[in-house]
Amino acid sequence: MPEWEPDDVRSVREADALHSEIALKRREQILHAAIGIITEEGLQNLSLSKIEERAKMSRGQLTYYFPTKEDILLGVFDRVLVMMFEQAKASASPLSDPAAKPWDRLQHLLEAVHTKPPMFPAFPILQYTFLSQIGHREDFRLRLSRLYEGWRNGMGQDLAQLRAQKPEGESLPKSAPSERTVASFVQAIIHGLVMQLAADPQAFDRLEMLDFVRAILEPYFRLSSDLTTDSSTPTTTAGDS
Repeated sequence: MPEWEPDDVRSVREADALHSEIALKRREQILHAAIGIITEEGLQNLSLSKIEERAKMSRGQLTYYFPTKEDILLGVFDRVLVMMFEQAKASASPLSDPAAKPWDRLQHLLEAVHTKPPMFPAFPILQYTFLSQIGHREDFRLRLSRLYEGWRNGMGQDLAQLRAQKPEGESLPKSAPSERTVASFVQAIIHGLVMQLAADPQAFDRLEMLDFVRAILEPYFRLSSDLTTDSSTPTTTAGDS
């Protein structure tokens, strides 16, 4: 178990620990096959027969571990979460470093959203699918709710620690909202921008938007003492490459 990991990733690992080694291997085969199909052919082409063929399993074996296609989607969602965290950890990302400053974490996240293609294309696809079904599938709604709550809590804790470190005499922005409200606002910005880019990759100038969002959020994620002593924040322009 890593020293630190998000609550949603930890819950997946705890669930895995309840399965036998053989069951865990079979589940991994099925999920790996499903992720491959979603990534290469799109969610609309995911079927039990294609998963059987790719995982080299019979329908009986498949439904023993995942009774329905929806159960497989939930499993894929959880597995991709773990894969994303492991990838961030392997690349020494601030997102997986408990000692990283809140602003460094946010910077990394914003840059990933604005300047890079999705690390795991299956994940945003599943988020949109779950969102479209939350009125009919309580399990989809709960899984998204748990994910978003974990993000809010993690970012809220970062902000609370930052505010606790505030030097005497330094004040927060006027009418500063609660940590949870700021975290929810960041979530709203990221989700909105990701959805626009999914529909139209040329919807806006990405570097200009990145600078704009940084300017809005920076006062809430950095102490004024950091602003004067830390010049590591990159400045971009619409013409930068």
